[in-house]
Amino acid sequence: MQTDVKLSTKFLTTQNAHQVGLLVTLSSETPPRRAPINLALVLDRSGSMDGEPLHAAKQAAVRLTEFLGAADRLSVAIFDDQVHTIFGPVPASTPGAREAIAAVFSGGSTNFSGGWLKGREHVESGLVEGTNRVVLFTDGMANQGITDLPRLVGLARGATAARITTSCIGFGPQFNEELLRDMSVAGGGNYWYIESPDRMTDIFAEEIEGLVALAAQNVSVEIRPVHPRAAGVTLLQHYPFSRTPEGGWLVTLGDLYATSPKALGAIVHVEEVGELGKTQVAEVRVSSDAITAEGVEHRVVTLPVIVNLDGADHVEPVVERTFVRFQAAQAREDAVQQADRGDFDAASRSLRQAVHGLHPYLADACVAGEIEDLEAEATRLEERRYGAADRKYYMARGQAALEMKQSYGDKLSRRRKPQE
Repeated sequence: MQTDVKLSTKFLTTQNAHQVGLLVTLSSETPPRRAPINLALVLDRSGSMDGEPLHAAKQAAVRLTEFLGAADRLSVAIFDDQVHTIFGPVPASTPGAREAIAAVFSGGSTNFSGGWLKGREHVESGLVEGTNRVVLFTDGMANQGITDLPRLVGLARGATAARITTSCIGFGPQFNEELLRDMSVAGGGNYWYIESPDRMTDIFAEEIEGLVALAAQNVSVEIRPVHPRAAGVTLLQHYPFSRTPEGGWLVTLGDLYATSPKALGAIVHVEEVGELGKTQVAEVRVSSDAITAEGVEHRVVTLPVIVNLDGADHVEPVVERTFVRFQAAQAREDAVQQADRGDFDAASRSLRQAVHGLHPYLADACVAGEIEDLEAEATRLEERRYGAADRKYYMARGQAALEMKQSYGDKLSRRRKPQE
């Protein structure tokens, strides 16, 4: 795994203070071997899934099973108001998964928690030295079993202690996007929003690519300020974090895939600097369980953060561009809250302010696409066009930007060209 740290420093004259922008990027080449996969597919078959949504989910589930081999494990559970296991848990090369999935039909209510718990049970029964994951497909609300959002998120977070991660795939306008997003983040997996069934296979390929290109697990980054005038750290994304006894910020990033780098943005605040000049302000410690040819190897990399606090700006364009994109992602979430209150003008202004911040980086094709999308959605809000699908779209696009999932964001985009 490669660790890259870029810095961008700004001087605040009113406080004789400095803001040290810190961008930690983690990437990897394809690992020397594919780690085993222990997978539980959990399919919502409640009544709202009837027709095209269930058909698309079944197709995506079958496609995933085709990537598994004899070294992998597979189970398939379905749920409405009841939960049933229709395949496994067995070695993934065991015949019958395709036929079992094809026979699934729609039923009644949505026992979301029961489905997830059954998937966890199957994964836990045969843990592997690789990926142990529950992948849950749903289009509805949790209205049977455990329905409390914090409790469900806590269950997903707790499962990570047993090395079990959770990915959630929501499609259509009715599911609870906060629940699926927060369970996925807390559970160390992925959150995917599919606006229409015809996007299912395309977007679901992102989950498949990650599963078969796992490069490292249990990735965490600790930012520990060491400068005597360090006043704190601001984290720019929504990754789970905790404070360490040494006064650091420990951020949990989950799994790293060769197909998708991870980036962590933070600002270290250094106030009332008396002695100007080059100095160490923090330490970055990256911990991971890397996939190697021999197995899984625990690795720790520690890097000093040394900057020039000389009362001047030392701006790094890559850092500033990335931070502005994080701010645009936050603007989408702000717009959701404002539109939920019926303040569509404020929501539109939030998106247009994000466009203004992005304009200096218009030459970047990714930024140009983001600007196009933000402007189009700002116009929709001005026209009072806002519903459940829009809410999910804004939140999913924002989450994709915060997690640096450019490929997923492009596939999700409403501005995507038909031939792409």
